[in-house]
Amino acid sequence: MEAIKEAPLPSTLSMGAFITMLYEPAATFRRLQAKPRGWLPMLALMATSGALTVWYFSVVDFPWLMDQMFAALKSAAERERAAAVVSKNFLLVSSSISTVVVFPLFFAIMGGYLLVVSKALSHGLTFGKCFALAAWANVPTMLLLPLGAMQILLASSGQLALSELNPVSLNQLLFHYGMANPYATLLDTVSVTSVWSAVLLVIGFETWAQVKRVTAILVVLIPMLLIYGAWLAFAVSRAA
Repeated sequence: MEAIKEAPLPSTLSMGAFITMLYEPAATFRRLQAKPRGWLPMLALMATSGALTVWYFSVVDFPWLMDQMFAALKSAAERERAAAVVSKNFLLVSSSISTVVVFPLFFAIMGGYLLVVSKALSHGLTFGKCFALAAWANVPTMLLLPLGAMQILLASSGQLALSELNPVSLNQLLFHYGMANPYATLLDTVSVTSVWSAVLLVIGFETWAQVKRVTAILVVLIPMLLIYGAWLAFAVSRAA
C-alpha cells in the first residue's frame, strides 16, 4: 500500500516536473526517465515564448524600434527602404513562426547529437529520450515570461528592444550594446537561463546515460564552445 501511495500519476509527475526541475533536477530526471514526455516542455516553451512575443509587439513603440533596428544602415534612403518592407505585422508573424519552428528544430538537433554521443559511449539512448532531455533541460527558459512581463510593464513609453525582454542576458547585465553592435546578438544569447539549462543538460545526460559527471560536462560543453567560438570569431570580423 505504501508503494502505491508514493507512486504519482504520470500526468501529475510531468506537471510537477516543471517546478522540481528547478531545485532537484537529478531526482526529477530519474522520475521522468520511464516516460519523459518531451512534447510537454516543448509546448509549454512555445506557449510562453509566443505569448510574450504577442504582448511585446502590441505595446512596443514601433517607430522607435525601427530606428533601433536600422541604425547600422548609413544612408537615410537605405533606412527608408528597409522600413517600407518591415511592418509590425511582419515582425509579429515572423517571430511567431520562428517560435513554432525553432524549439522543435533545436531540440531535434540537440537530440540527434545526444543520440550519436550516447551510442558512441555504448549507453544507447533512444532519439525520443534525447529529444525529451533537451526539452526538459530548457525549462528555465520559461522564467523569461515573468521576467519579460516585468520589463514590458516597466517600459511605460514602449521603447523596449526585443532583446531587453531577457534582463538576465550577459548583454543586459554587463555590456548594454545596442542592436546594431556586432556583439549584441551573441551576448544576448548568453544568459543566466541558458547557463542554467546547460547545467540541467549535464545532470540529465549523466542520469539517463549513466556516465560520469566529467563525461557529461564534456558532452555538453564541447559543442557549445565550438558554436560560440565560431560566433565570436564572426562578430570580431564584423567589428573589425
